[in-house]
Amino acid sequence: MKRLSGGKKLLILLLVLLLAFIWGHSCMPPDASEDESSTVLKLLRPLLSLIVGAENVTLHLVRKLAHFTEFFCLGCVLALLLPFRGKMQLLAGGLALLTGFIDETIQIFSGRGSAVSDVWLDFSGAAAAILILALARALLSRRRSARP
Repeated sequence: MKRLSGGKKLLILLLVLLLAFIWGHSCMPPDASEDESSTVLKLLRPLLSLIVGAENVTLHLVRKLAHFTEFFCLGCVLALLLPFRGKMQLLAGGLALLTGFIDETIQIFSGRGSAVSDVWLDFSGAAAAILILALARALLSRRRSARP
């Protein structure tokens, strides 16, 4: 049986922690979730105001950014964990989509409701990460093969 490298073990641990974070937040009651988002809004308001304008910094924006960001991180871990060949990129994307679907399903049972648009937002965060890492790998590979 093939042993996992230290890097793979770390990525698996990160994956488990990330899934616990994502799904753990989905289990939060509505009031607790809103309180947490409000705290993050207060912290990020100055930075986000510079980027999107003060009038556009809302709780809704922070919550959507949270969805995108957590799944961007998930996409990075999946892309680094799986061997990066064509079908594996699709598998990484499929796993991210499944994770988003489960995430929104959990929210139904936590009293927060769910939205198909959030599944697509989750998936777009993961897909962005997977595409960025695929592009970086392709550029690095091209650079290595171009060296004499």
